[in-house]
Amino acid sequence: MSGASHRVGATAALGAFTAELTHDRLPGDVVDKVLAHTLDHLGAALLGATMPWNAVVRRYALAETPDGPATVFGATRTGRPEWAALANATAGHGFEIDDYALPALAHPGCVVVPSALAVAEQHGARGHALITALAAGFEVVLRLGLATTPSLTSDRGFHVTGVHGVFGAAAAAGRLTGLDAATMTSAFGLAASQAGGVTEYTRSGGEVKRLHAGLAAMSGLRAARLAADGFPGPPTAIEGGRGLLHAFVAHPRPEALTDELGATWRVHGLAVKRFCVCAGLHAPIEAAAALRQDGLDPSTVDEVVVGTDAATRHHVGAIGPRPKDMTGAQFSAEHAVATQLVLGGNGPREYARLRAAGFDLPEVTRVAERVRLEVDDEAQAVFPHRLLARVTVRAGGREVTRRAEARGTPALPLTGDEVRAKFGDLAAPVVGTETASAVAAAVEALRDDGPVHAVTTVLRRAIEEVP
Repeated sequence: MSGASHRVGATAALGAFTAELTHDRLPGDVVDKVLAHTLDHLGAALLGATMPWNAVVRRYALAETPDGPATVFGATRTGRPEWAALANATAGHGFEIDDYALPALAHPGCVVVPSALAVAEQHGARGHALITALAAGFEVVLRLGLATTPSLTSDRGFHVTGVHGVFGAAAAAGRLTGLDAATMTSAFGLAASQAGGVTEYTRSGGEVKRLHAGLAAMSGLRAARLAADGFPGPPTAIEGGRGLLHAFVAHPRPEALTDELGATWRVHGLAVKRFCVCAGLHAPIEAAAALRQDGLDPSTVDEVVVGTDAATRHHVGAIGPRPKDMTGAQFSAEHAVATQLVLGGNGPREYARLRAAGFDLPEVTRVAERVRLEVDDEAQAVFPHRLLARVTVRAGGREVTRRAEARGTPALPLTGDEVRAKFGDLAAPVVGTETASAVAAAVEALRDDGPVHAVTTVLRRAIEEVP
């Protein structure tokens, strides 16, 4: 980066923004977004906590931590905040149903929410303090997303959650513990040296993607704690000549870090997932769902052509039609579209069935092997501000086409009732309908400065030990 970038002082500006943010400066629609995405994270994390790969991380965290103040989803024991954040963030990112953002292409909720909850439990925080910390964490992640993506992944192969999330966790923890601007800047400086995570899972599978959220959460809390105790970090760690933008991004947009910071909120770019797959697959799945609802018989399919933007094609087009594990299934465009056409869904039930079949359910595999990807000009023109797709199916001598846009995105947002219904659908099978309703009510009570422990205590009492 150039010397001019040094003078911008983006790391320090973000540090000051985080340290000085107060609840009374939050617009009402920002509070609405924060609470909706807190609830959305909790649903994703409760489902994720039941998955065996996430259980490995939970067992590791519990083995390493002494008893502490923070709830660990899926366990009756509690732990220290860093370790609880490690387990809960991994669970939140653990089944491809957590939030994302456009055009920032970030996954903030799975890191920011568990980090903030763990520190809030430690300090006995109430709702307004938590909401302020969450707003700061979300905003920092989203501005980093705007400054770094899609180049961070497309050009360099880094995972957005592992790179951005550590800053969001540090911001949430620093705001809750009252770090001043200089100390918060140091925390971001320390966070920069812990950012990472590569996207090879989009090529060869493995479940490491989930762990990137946990590592980012843990590292962000560690960065804030060390800075608070006097450990200095480089004050230009993001924008400097050997900083994060230079190291991780081929085509950075440093102005996005600070442009109208505190006046224009990027949280309005947050999106809620409807399907348990990579966000780039939501528009093709919407189109496939429409075709199925129109009466398409998947057994007659000869060819499926999926048109999407080039970055999405690159991201979800490498696994191929025969995934070997859950990450592969959730990142294979061919397999995900076939799953929708054949099984009629891309949710927990369908993926449990696929997992039981070794991800080789014959009727799904047959269609998946007939899927071909290409770049669609309309989708390419609007990416990353919108996610569009075209799906054309040739079957029985006929050809039908549907275009669709991902629902849950800023252009087609879900209603508050839909977000709450999604939470209930994910949480109730894990903790029961009554507890799920109590959690939703406790999250909403944060708006009126209700206690954070009301959210976590009800979960702690209801959760049975997950092996």
